[in-house]
Amino acid sequence: MASVILPTFEWTTSCEQLAGQLEPADELLVVCDSEDDPVASADLPEESRLLVAGEPEGCSGKANAVALALEHASQDRIVLTDDDVERDEEWLATIKRLGEEHGTVTAIPVFYSEDYPFKLLEPLCIVVASFVVDWTNWVTWGGGVTFDRREIDLEGYIADLRRTVSDDALLAEYTDDVVASRELVDPVRVPGGPRVTYERVTRFVTIFYRFAPRRTLAILGIFLAVVAAGLVAPLLVAVSVTSLARDRYRALGVERKTWLFAVPSLLLAPLFGIAGIVRPTFVWGGRRYRWPDTFDVTVVENETE
Repeated sequence: MASVILPTFEWTTSCEQLAGQLEPADELLVVCDSEDDPVASADLPEESRLLVAGEPEGCSGKANAVALALEHASQDRIVLTDDDVERDEEWLATIKRLGEEHGTVTAIPVFYSEDYPFKLLEPLCIVVASFVVDWTNWVTWGGGVTFDRREIDLEGYIADLRRTVSDDALLAEYTDDVVASRELVDPVRVPGGPRVTYERVTRFVTIFYRFAPRRTLAILGIFLAVVAAGLVAPLLVAVSVTSLARDRYRALGVERKTWLFAVPSLLLAPLFGIAGIVRPTFVWGGRRYRWPDTFDVTVVENETE
């Protein structure tokens, strides 16, 4: 039994896949911003309820939607997900089972694109995702994460959602341990043009920096050090990072050849990292946000990415 929370503007193939996996005791809370969103007039499954969150004030649209849904959720087991996750037939059953076994469990996203420049950054995203599995217990991903509401301060989480941007980074602050499972490696195809890539990657960096500034700066320092080493021994560094990328792809079962872009991914990483730390605003989901501190968010304007 679970309350599955799905923020979305429209009813996608991913949503349809999720609806087909609901068990009789599950509920699906579909959350949109406005009654004018396409999903508000879609033919939703019987197990679902449509919630209209309204325009966010002092937080992101995603955080606003999750907060409202949590207030309406009836089950103790909560599953948060997105409308662009590529799910197999056992996705929901697997994440619920893992949640009952381990507590808070996160899926591992594999962001990929057939467009440039994002395609050049695939090795960066996939290597980082792989090390999240092997080395950390503090990262969650809002596209696929489950927790028991009785094990966190739910009222505090909801209140903080309404004054920040990232639902998943915030959730990690409310949990003691997070299990990242290789049973849940989820492909997510994303648009990869210059503008959307810049917004997406720098937003990721900004989220990490707001919630874990020291770790973010340490990771940035590692990338800069490797780039500097490449100036001294370019062939050795190129072979090493490419081999590392290929190994991490295999570890997650990613059958793509973009590990060959490990070197350009390495060179681009510090640029996006610095931009994500210093840029004053970013665009997400059609809104531009100013986010100078963890709990200080201003919705500047609506904007098309």
